[in-house]
Amino acid sequence: MQIIFQDPYSSLNPRMSIGSAVAEGIEIHRLAPRKEIPERVSALLREVGLDPEYARRYPHEFSGGQRQRIGIARALAVQPAFLVCDEPVSALDVSVQAQVLNLLSDLQQQRGLSYLFIAHDLAVVRQIAHRIAVMYLGRIVEEGSTDQLLSNPRHPYTVALLSAVPEPEPGAGKSRIVLRGDLPSPSNPPSGCPFHTRCFHPAKNERCRTEVPPLRPVAGTLAACHYAETTPQPAEAGAA
Repeated sequence: MQIIFQDPYSSLNPRMSIGSAVAEGIEIHRLAPRKEIPERVSALLREVGLDPEYARRYPHEFSGGQRQRIGIARALAVQPAFLVCDEPVSALDVSVQAQVLNLLSDLQQQRGLSYLFIAHDLAVVRQIAHRIAVMYLGRIVEEGSTDQLLSNPRHPYTVALLSAVPEPEPGAGKSRIVLRGDLPSPSNPPSGCPFHTRCFHPAKNERCRTEVPPLRPVAGTLAACHYAETTPQPAEAGAA
């Protein structure tokens, strides 16, 4: 297992050359004889779309997208099967985001990798993920395949998140759900359903305030809502 960090600049040691940063894991875990490490580093840089000559340079000499490619090469150096991608494109420009996402998709196919991809951008999640888990106050409130969850969300929080995604078509008339109230403290969550203090579901009642809903199968997904069978769509649910 390895991790790709959110900030591609602060996650790299400014005093280490790129070659040294990528080679570090190989050296520590003795994954190759020392004389073969330079060639392994060159191959990794080529794999992520960088010139092997860059191995002599330092992090400040690269753009954000290039630094993130270096971070990916460093993560791949120890031949992981599982990568935790902690918002790996949120600090990048949109055009560079697309390039890095395409690279991650290609690497997944070529290497047979599994990703845990953490993100707030649902457009990015739609492109990269096969399954989605939506979290609120540290709890999973809905989980399912990407197509099923995005086309037929069953938890009110998921519905609200999807209503906030910008619509690329001007004048499409999309309704936005504005959640009322302040976000509770994750260290001291409300009793019952953690979302009940901001929930807009018309069926919300005393049960929501006292009983924690289990994560249960509902219409093709898993949803932690007592009334997930009748979750309203954005156009119906207190839009503002």
